[in-house]
Amino acid sequence: MIKIALDMMGSDYGATKFIGGLKKYMEVDKSTCFVCFGKKDELKELENNPRIEIVDCSEIVPMETDVLHFLRMKDSSMYKAINSVKQGVCQGLVTAGSTAGFLAGSTLILKNLPNVPRAGFCSPFPTLDKNKMTCILDIGASNTNSGNELVGFAKLGSIYSKEILGISNPSVYLLSNGTEKGKGLEETKQAYDILLNEKSINFKGNVEARDCLDGTHDVIVSTGYPGNIFLKATEGTALMMNKMIKKAFKRNIFTKIGYLLAKKGFDEMKETMDYRRSGGAILLGINGVAIKTHGNSDETFFFHSISLAYKMINNKIVDKISESFK
Repeated sequence: MIKIALDMMGSDYGATKFIGGLKKYMEVDKSTCFVCFGKKDELKELENNPRIEIVDCSEIVPMETDVLHFLRMKDSSMYKAINSVKQGVCQGLVTAGSTAGFLAGSTLILKNLPNVPRAGFCSPFPTLDKNKMTCILDIGASNTNSGNELVGFAKLGSIYSKEILGISNPSVYLLSNGTEKGKGLEETKQAYDILLNEKSINFKGNVEARDCLDGTHDVIVSTGYPGNIFLKATEGTALMMNKMIKKAFKRNIFTKIGYLLAKKGFDEMKETMDYRRSGGAILLGINGVAIKTHGNSDETFFFHSISLAYKMINNKIVDKISESFK
């Protein structure tokens, strides 16, 4: 039986949206059980459900936190959710809380799998092809990485892309400032040389940021600092373009008519760029499934986050990563 831990206290909207997403998910999955960590008063509508256990918590991990502060917050919903995976009560967790707390807690409590040099914070990105997503890691678990750690990220991303995104032989690229060999940071150059001789990875060379989301690059590997900048810049560009398009079509009656004529195309674009279907970011390489969803997630996003947790657990991705790194 699969059991998933849910940190109900980290969302910007309290537990309301999370509860809605959970109810929606339980309508399509009739067997998975859940342990919900949060304030009991806010979770009353989940009481008396035989598939839900509620654990009362008094603390919320603040957005800005450090490792020692997090480890002291043993009655926080996030700490208890992560610890339930450590104790084997649950096989995975979903949280919308503090990213710093999530990374610190997941790494220190669950720990890396044997021989994994560094856990990779991974996010699937929408691409030009609405049926494909690009897996990018690391997106901020650490600021700097070694060449060997980048090779580890390439392995982790390949396994995720194959097992969860359904790509049989995922192509792997290093994020760089040029496609030629010899471009990029020193650790990127080191990883390039190692990956050329790594037969288990379908390494294709370097890729520039402008080409990452064209639908032909399956896994993008980066050190944490530029990876996080790529993430934030992409999100910002998407928001800016959305506002500019809306403004352009609201100018006058003719532009509004133009929007109606092009509505089908814009609906398809909106569906393609809907980040909610990704389910959130994943910390790969640790001993358990751990998913960090957006703090402002709505019911649909939480639905997809829980679906992703189930899929990763059901596909035994932790076992497959462990086997790959033996």
